[in-house]
Amino acid sequence: MSTTALWCDECQDSVEEDDLTEDGACPKCGTVLVEEHRPVPWHFKLMLVATVVYLGYRAYQGIGWLVHHA
Repeated sequence: MSTTALWCDECQDSVEEDDLTEDGACPKCGTVLVEEHRPVPWHFKLMLVATVVYLGYRAYQGIGWLVHHA
């Protein structure tokens, strides 16, 4: 079973998830290391939408090409 190591800025050391205290803090200095969920950036969502639109258009072109050349 693999565990993830988190970085503690206060101690300048990595801490295994199994070694964290019950509240998710570093056992050496007590700094809370459990990260909160960060929202997905808007530009990443825009890139995904643009990619889907582009690939949809290219699929439409490919199907049209097949119909006319088959």
